[in-house]
Amino acid sequence: MTVIIIESVLFIALLAVVGAFVASALGITPWGRRLRQTANRKRIDKQAELTCPIHGLQHEDDLVRLPTGEPLCPKCYQEAVHGHIS
Repeated sequence: MTVIIIESVLFIALLAVVGAFVASALGITPWGRRLRQTANRKRIDKQAELTCPIHGLQHEDDLVRLPTGEPLCPKCYQEAVHGHIS
């Protein structure tokens, strides 16, 4: 019985080691570089979407979603609706 338990523990350890090697290989291979670049592009695109050209960076929770689906800065929305910013 103990042999089966030891064999199971060693198998799980082997899987962990192989997983660690695969994870480290992703950092130095072209595929890993592509994954990092894609993540960077998504982060930059999200930050650009949250940046108003007039009022700068806004919090995602503060943005106003237009019926067309585009996000709008709350200050720009207030100015468009009321004609002035208080």
